[in-house]
Amino acid sequence: MAEKSSNPETIDATDIEILKIVQKKGRATVSEISRKVGKGISTVHARMKRLLETGFIERYTANLNPRKLGRGTLAFILVTVTYRVPGGNDVISQRRFCREIAEHRLVQSVHVLSGEYDVLLKVRARDIDEMNRFIVDFLRKKPAVDKTLTMFAMDTYLDTLELRGLKSAVEV
Repeated sequence: MAEKSSNPETIDATDIEILKIVQKKGRATVSEISRKVGKGISTVHARMKRLLETGFIERYTANLNPRKLGRGTLAFILVTVTYRVPGGNDVISQRRFCREIAEHRLVQSVHVLSGEYDVLLKVRARDIDEMNRFIVDFLRKKPAVDKTLTMFAMDTYLDTLELRGLKSAVEV
């Protein structure tokens, strides 16, 4: 019979070990994972299914090489948003603004911030010209955009989705 935590929103040390393996090697087989964590295949399968159903694992994906795929230019763009259309009474929803920006094919992430800037974008483009078109012809034409600050990454030493340093059981 498959082992499982009593509370579906609790993960234990075995779940953490499974998560560590899966985030490093998404294509690991259930039997490979079961060998590494020292649990039976049915136990590991049930735990992986539960981790997926409860949202601890959101999806399985591949890490693509942006340079090889023609997206070697990386920029982080800080955006100050005005929530009223200039010259009008219409209020611009921050959520709607972020959803619209997130739809653009060059945008990799959109984060709402506290502090002087409201939104942080991670954008990958083919080159400076394509990035310029994104900023000037798309982003700055949005009525909600007050100002932007663009920072180009000169080199990258770490760019991961891995949650590093996971330890023991976690209660959520």
